[in-house]
Amino acid sequence: MNRLVAAFALAQAVFIAGVLALPGKRSPSEAGFAAGAGSWEPRAALRTTWTHVIVHHSASPTGSAAHFDRAHRDKGWEGLGYHFVIGNGSMTENGRVEAGERWVEQRDGAHAKPEWNGRAIGICLVGDFEKAEPSAEQVASLQSLCSWLSRRCGIPPDNVLGHGETHGNATLCPGRKLDMGALRRRLKEGR
Repeated sequence: MNRLVAAFALAQAVFIAGVLALPGKRSPSEAGFAAGAGSWEPRAALRTTWTHVIVHHSASPTGSAAHFDRAHRDKGWEGLGYHFVIGNGSMTENGRVEAGERWVEQRDGAHAKPEWNGRAIGICLVGDFEKAEPSAEQVASLQSLCSWLSRRCGIPPDNVLGHGETHGNATLCPGRKLDMGALRRRLKEGR
């Protein structure tokens, strides 16, 4: 009987590992840009002050968390301004969620106006969504991440905003081809 249970457990582990290896189908435990970050779960205690998620696009055809981290450091910032980056297949896998140090360490973002950075989690999708639509993999990953953040941090779907939807931010970000209303509807349906 013990052998049968062990064989069943091994078969389950092999199946799960195979599913997780599919491109664009990463679990929270597979995400991570920062050295040592193997999960969407932060290393520091989860802040209770997160009230919103702000979604951005990079307005560039290529990018990754490491690429944006270097660019932000070149501007004199303390590294990547976003908490998460979702790849488009250019420098990371299409739909891959990369967790940045700001999330892992539960620090303020540097992605919006100061009044937002201390309470809003910043997610950047690689691409210019004024010119092209995000990939299906990016949209699926964005929805999964926002759903997880909503449950984990108590953020209601109505508080998932595009950068341009926040007061004080006169910007087209995240682009007209990323439908934030549809994202919020899907998040509400999934609750």
